[in-house]
Amino acid sequence: LNFAYESTAFCTSIVAQDDKGNIYHGRNLDYDFVDILSKITLDVQFIKGGQVAYQGTTFLGYVGLWTGQSPHKFTISGDERDGGRWWENAIAAFLNRNYPVSWLVRDTLSEAEDFQAAVLRLADIPIIAEVYYIVGGVSPKEGMVITRNRRGPADLWPLDPLGGAWFRVETNYDHWTTPPPFDDRRTAAIKALNATGQQNINFDTLFKVLSVKPVLNNNTVYTTVMSAALPDRYQTWMRAGE
Repeated sequence: LNFAYESTAFCTSIVAQDDKGNIYHGRNLDYDFVDILSKITLDVQFIKGGQVAYQGTTFLGYVGLWTGQSPHKFTISGDERDGGRWWENAIAAFLNRNYPVSWLVRDTLSEAEDFQAAVLRLADIPIIAEVYYIVGGVSPKEGMVITRNRRGPADLWPLDPLGGAWFRVETNYDHWTTPPPFDDRRTAAIKALNATGQQNINFDTLFKVLSVKPVLNNNTVYTTVMSAALPDRYQTWMRAGE
C-alpha cells in the first residue's frame, strides 16, 4: 500500500479565500477499493510537548499523509499527477533515494514553520513521482498549487484574489491544459464555486462544492475540509456509497 499508492491516487483539491481574507482548503480523495479503504481511514494527531503539532487523514498502516494541517500555520493536500514510467519512479525511490510523495507532506507538516517555508519544501525537495501539492495558509493570498516534477517545480499557481482568482481547483491534470471529457471534475467544481460566490465560501459551502457530481464520484473515499487558522474545524467525512 505504501508504495503502490504513490502513483495511483486520484483527487480533487480546492483552496479558496473568502471576501474577508480567510483561507479554506478542501479535498476529495478518490481511489479504487473504496469499500476497503473506507474501513481503514482515520484522522490522526501527532503530539509534541502535549500540543497537537500536526494532524491529517490517512489509512491504517500507511506511513505518509495526503491530507493534513499544521495548526495556525498551513494545510496541505496531494493529488496524483500522471507522469513518467514506473521504472523511473523506482529509480528515483531506490537509487536516488528521493522522498516518497506522501512522506514529504508529513515531514513538511512536522518541520515547516509557515506557509512560505512549506511551499519551498514541497516545491524543491526531490520526490519519487510527479504530483500536485495544494497548500493553504492563514493570511490573505496564502494559497498555492504546486505542480511537481521529480526534481523540482514545473509550475507554481498562487491565489490572486485582487485579480479575481479567489480560488484554485486542482484535479489530476495540469491546470494550463484541458481535462479529458471523461474525467472533467474541474469544470464542475469551478461552476459550483462561481455559483457559491466569494462572499459565501465557508466550511459548509466548500463541502457542498465537493459533493457536486462528478467531483464526488463512485471512487471518492473521503472528503476533508480544513482551515489552518481554525484548526479545530478540521473534519473528514466518509463518502463510500454516496
